[in-house]
Amino acid sequence: MSLRLSVQTAQGARTEYALEGPELVVGRATTATIVIQDSRVSRQHARFVLRDGGWWVEDLGARNPTLLNGVPVAGASMLQAGDRIGVGDAVLQLLEDMPAGQPRPPRPVPEAGTSAGTAPGRADAARMWTINEIHRALAAPLSLAELLDLILARCFDVLEPEEGLIMLRGRDGVLATAASRRRTPAAAPVAIPRRLVDEVMVKGRPALVLDATYDDRFASSVSMVTSGIRSVVAAPIVDAEGTLGLITLCSRIAVRQFAQPDLDMLVSIASAAALRVRNVALADELAARLVVEHELALAHDVQMDMLPRTMPSYSGLAVAAQLKPAHSVGGDLYDVLLDGDRLWFVVADVAGKSIAAALYMAIARTLFRATVRGAGDVAAVAGRMNQELARDNERLMFVTAAIGCLDLRSGEVAVVDAGHNPVLLAGPDGVGELPGIPKGPALGVMENVSYVAGAFALDPAMTLVLYTDGVPEARGTSGELFGDRRLRETIAARARDMPIDQLVAETMREVERFATGAPPDDDITVLALRYARP
Repeated sequence: MSLRLSVQTAQGARTEYALEGPELVVGRATTATIVIQDSRVSRQHARFVLRDGGWWVEDLGARNPTLLNGVPVAGASMLQAGDRIGVGDAVLQLLEDMPAGQPRPPRPVPEAGTSAGTAPGRADAARMWTINEIHRALAAPLSLAELLDLILARCFDVLEPEEGLIMLRGRDGVLATAASRRRTPAAAPVAIPRRLVDEVMVKGRPALVLDATYDDRFASSVSMVTSGIRSVVAAPIVDAEGTLGLITLCSRIAVRQFAQPDLDMLVSIASAAALRVRNVALADELAARLVVEHELALAHDVQMDMLPRTMPSYSGLAVAAQLKPAHSVGGDLYDVLLDGDRLWFVVADVAGKSIAAALYMAIARTLFRATVRGAGDVAAVAGRMNQELARDNERLMFVTAAIGCLDLRSGEVAVVDAGHNPVLLAGPDGVGELPGIPKGPALGVMENVSYVAGAFALDPAMTLVLYTDGVPEARGTSGELFGDRRLRETIAARARDMPIDQLVAETMREVERFATGAPPDDDITVLALRYARP
């Protein structure tokens, strides 16, 4: 009687070698007797030795241990026909040649939960070793993909399925294959029945299918019948927050019929893997959130850089403004531009507080700067800005704005109100709305709008104040609004004696003090202007 060694690689290639003494070395090195090109195989991985008339196997200190029927080889282990030796992802099986004319004895049918050639005690030890190996891997610096591949590899070493599949639920809730493994790569992929997925994922219950043709749950599955797959074991990857995915192993009855101990092992592995899967998902979510926060911080910096760094300098002129977004980026805008003897200014508020609003604000500011230079009057500037913003405005965004121009030669101011908050005028007699300013529609609502400006002479003792609706609509912790009355009282108490920049700063601080402790609802912007004509 002689022995042969059948070697099947992870790619499905099968080769047979005669076991001839005194020894055979298995490894990745070209000098090995049996060369296996596999990254999980060491250069000299294992050795078969003829000793005392029998063959023994020894592990040569390989990085991934040599497995005998699923159990790591410790020292030298004696072999017998039918034993399976795991070297990396390859499976080596000991085959027995019978003398000519002598019938080959039938291969023993494995007990439930064991594979052919594996004693029940060895099978239990193999399962325990597999669970321990996976627990150790969970603490190792492996990527999720590497961990899932290792889980399937260890399951194949012990349970010997024909196909293994791990599916995880993505952020969109859709299940997708995260790792797969096949004993014979050339075989068509096995389609997991929808009913099995529902059984495991929706109900969160493990499933053991001894024979699909006799199981009422899956007997009607055309995909399973066509593939020849009959025995299936599946376990949910589940934690306290829900089901994250599932692990499934499949086989034909003639090759492997799964049993309850196999399911118990898979459930244990899936439970251990759930924490790592959840942590990876949380880490990915955190990383994505950090990227978004970083991008928003950059967007905030870019948006703030678009605001005037310094105010125009002109004899008798004092201008100050502040803007505070409610979030990283906002939809408020102010700008001041000196064009010869005319000072152009605008305070605007884009509908919405999203990134889209911030982009729309940038467009509005660019249009303002491009339109006012050499423009005839404020009404024409508002009309041109509106025309451009309304064109192809499929998202139906709009901008409320107060646009003004101060003639520095005469001290006359012209203002257009495009659906904005009223412009305030503060003087010795208090604070009131600027009279004679017709209210037009917001910019971007409709094309071909004609705006009308209101004009007046700015007295040197008067202060012009523009703001966005985030100021009067700021909420305190009780839900009360800051309101128009409180805003006017704040300005009236400070406009007479304070420098213009201090007036703006104190007004902003008063709003912030009022809203302390309450989350901001809206951006707040204040611009103030004084002019004493030389």
